[in-house]
Parts: sequence; structure tokens; C-alpha cells
Amino acid sequence: MPSSPASTTSAEDSRLRTALESSGVKFHIRTGNGKWACTLLDRATHERQKSLRTSSSSVSTTGSTSSTESR
Repeated sequence: MPSSPASTTSAEDSRLRTALESSGVKFHIRTGNGKWACTLLDRATHERQKSLRTSSSSVSTTGSTSSTESR
């Protein structure tokens, strides 16, 4: 019997949380002639990385995006 989302164990939750906090879940979306590289992060990790980027004097900030289009 397939497991439902409500029946996840604490070990599964822990593995998912670890993946999201470390490097995120990376995936690609391809449509027609477009291609996007995406990274899924949890909110706390995103805010922490964003603050590190903006506090660095050698980094120029141009905004934060979660996907990049390349053709």
C-alpha cells in the first residue's frame, strides 16, 4: 500500500529537512525552447544565505531569484 503524505516518519522528515538546509533540492524544467535550473530551499536557509550575500562587501546585490533561465 502506498504511503500517504500524512504517514511520513520522523526519519523521513529529518532527511528532507537536512537536504533543504544543506544544499537544497536542485532540478531542471525544460519547455519548448526554454530551460530553467531551480533550487528549492526552506525559508530559513534562504534568509540566511541572503543575509550572507548582502553583508559581504565584495558581492554586488541585484536581487534574489530562485531560478535561472538559459537558452
